[in-house]
Amino acid sequence: MELNDSQLKAVMKKEGPCMVLAGPGSGKTAVLTRRVIELIKSGVPAEEILVITFTKAAAIEMKERFDRLSDDIYPVTFGTFHSLFWGILKKEMNYKTSDILMGSYRNKILLDAMRLIDKRFDDNSMLGIYSAELSAFYNSAKGILDYEPKIIEKDDLIQFLKAYESLKRKYHVVDFDDMLTKTYRLFKKKPDVLARWQKRFSYFLVDEMQDMNDIQFELICMLSKRTNNIFCVGDDDQSIYGFRGANPGLMQKFLSTYENTETILLNYNYRNPKNIVESSSKLIAKNLCRFEKSINSTAPEGGLRINGYEDDYAEAKDIVDTIKSLRKSGTDYGQIAILYRNHTDARYIVDRLINEKLPFYLKEQMPNIYTHFVINDIENYFQIAIGNSTQARILSVMNRPNRYLHRRAVECGKTLDGMLRFYSNTPSNFMQVESLINDIRLISKMSPLAAINYIKNVMGYKSFLQEEAVKNQVSVNEYVDVLDFLGGVLSDCKTLKQSIDKLNILKLKVDYENKNRGADKAGKIGLYTLHSSKGLEFENVFIISANEGIIPTNKAVSKEDIEGERRLFYVGMTRTKKNLYLSYTNKKNRDKSRFLTELDYSSMLSP
Repeated sequence: MELNDSQLKAVMKKEGPCMVLAGPGSGKTAVLTRRVIELIKSGVPAEEILVITFTKAAAIEMKERFDRLSDDIYPVTFGTFHSLFWGILKKEMNYKTSDILMGSYRNKILLDAMRLIDKRFDDNSMLGIYSAELSAFYNSAKGILDYEPKIIEKDDLIQFLKAYESLKRKYHVVDFDDMLTKTYRLFKKKPDVLARWQKRFSYFLVDEMQDMNDIQFELICMLSKRTNNIFCVGDDDQSIYGFRGANPGLMQKFLSTYENTETILLNYNYRNPKNIVESSSKLIAKNLCRFEKSINSTAPEGGLRINGYEDDYAEAKDIVDTIKSLRKSGTDYGQIAILYRNHTDARYIVDRLINEKLPFYLKEQMPNIYTHFVINDIENYFQIAIGNSTQARILSVMNRPNRYLHRRAVECGKTLDGMLRFYSNTPSNFMQVESLINDIRLISKMSPLAAINYIKNVMGYKSFLQEEAVKNQVSVNEYVDVLDFLGGVLSDCKTLKQSIDKLNILKLKVDYENKNRGADKAGKIGLYTLHSSKGLEFENVFIISANEGIIPTNKAVSKEDIEGERRLFYVGMTRTKKNLYLSYTNKKNRDKSRFLTELDYSSMLSP
């Protein structure tokens, strides 16, 4: 590969601090690997070179690319932040791999710590919140007194932290955050240990700098202080992991920490078509907290369309029809990706792909919408209506909505008619069971869609959903949307039996794709959240549900939040090598995303 001027300048940079601004498709991996080669050619011992990236897969890929370029086997260290500092802890503090706390065991310790401060924690409902806050604190490189929690009260966090640390000491275990925090404290407490590791490496190369959190930044600065030969590559416009502690502001901090830093912009994009580079650049320029960049494209213009649809069904249908047209024109399914903000946004697409029997895979595990309690309730009503009544099914729906019926009536009566006998001396309950039986008889003669509407509006199921929403502190629309989705899914079914069979097939298909996600991608359409699409590229990219409240999410309220959402949309746009399809819906009078307007999209609208 022939390097352009800016790439060559970065590759040949040898001494001192350097920050390389590397946008989408700019060849940053080639720059990193070629620079390692040049360092070795210049006489730097290979064992003194450290290359750090953020995932094990990225480290392996970079090492493989380096090995293909080199003419010999060189002992350059390629690794992640966690693998590097865990290796230091094992050598300095005699930890073993078996000491790592993870998975269900970690959750148990976390829950035990929560119960030590409040015995009312009797389930896992708050576990994720406390765990996320704890991780954010660890990654901040601050003391607990200086740290300001984002989610829970500070006094609660302090008590929780003490309890959790006490349990880890008791069981002599460490979690992944400890790999960084314990090394940081070790270096602070024992300068001789730090000095020993500073001598171990002389040249430091850091990939994906925009994903770095505060403690990682502090650690790499401490390690590289002896030589200051630190070479960081990143793009603040692609910083999308703030929820994991990533801080794009550290790229600005790098410049103030190392006053003589040389900044190099990789100013050519080798991936995206010219018009997409221009449009995405116009979008991201709306962010104020960023390095200004002028990026040139090497590719001709590609397809860039924005489509508005009446609802999610129309959106899914047209996207799948477009995919089928692409396939007919010779496009491999493996060069097609559908991106979305949240897993719930993909439910209509998934349903359509399954109905049309198009091959797809899931990058991440997706909640199986067909196991949602709302769909389970409707299916149970249908099963009872066609004669497949069981005690479990009756128990699951008899008080949805609330009919004030006791489970003993089912356990003793066995059937709906048996429940009538059980309540023969209790007129009010007898009438409720009689009404339920009459409703069941009525829906047994209806189409699935009519039966759903009858259960929802006449039998009072919508009132039950409103009560559940209040109890679970969610919007009732979240549950009603599932009902609406179900109605769309079953709209082509003529009988309740057909709808039950279809739901079982859909449920099994999503379970299968979840279990085998990403195992076999060849010749299949990729389904990704915008977050999980980072670093990937496809000839054809669809970004769906580009609506206000979705992208940007309605949880984004501050200027910083909106800039983070804009970066996320920018990352999604720059995944394409050829065609980009952006879409939104007018369902429930939702506005299209402000990001579409910021693209100056008038010329891209579908007729």
